[in-house]
Amino acid sequence: MAEHDHGDEHDHEHEHEDEPDVEEVLEEALELDTQSQIFLEMRRQNLDLLRIAVEVAGFSGTHPPVKHGDLKNVMRSVWDIYSEFYAWVDPEESDEDDEDEDEDDL
Repeated sequence: MAEHDHGDEHDHEHEHEDEPDVEEVLEEALELDTQSQIFLEMRRQNLDLLRIAVEVAGFSGTHPPVKHGDLKNVMRSVWDIYSEFYAWVDPEESDEDDEDEDEDDL
């Protein structure tokens, strides 16, 4: 009977080895939460920057609705201003984008 009891202990130890460590699971969850928060904050900042670009371009507030024929020019104006602001906010990423464009020109 003592052998049988020892076998049960071994089975229980083996079961615990297969279970993920609670600390590891918590660390992974915290890392995912942190990454999610960073992603959401970056998106919020991009939207704020876009709102500012729209205002600077003069297409907010009491501006009348954009006519369909003007839409492309309005979007280009807003994009140009947004891109310039973005380069100020994150110059490293802007440099990488410029390098990609240079490669495309070749």
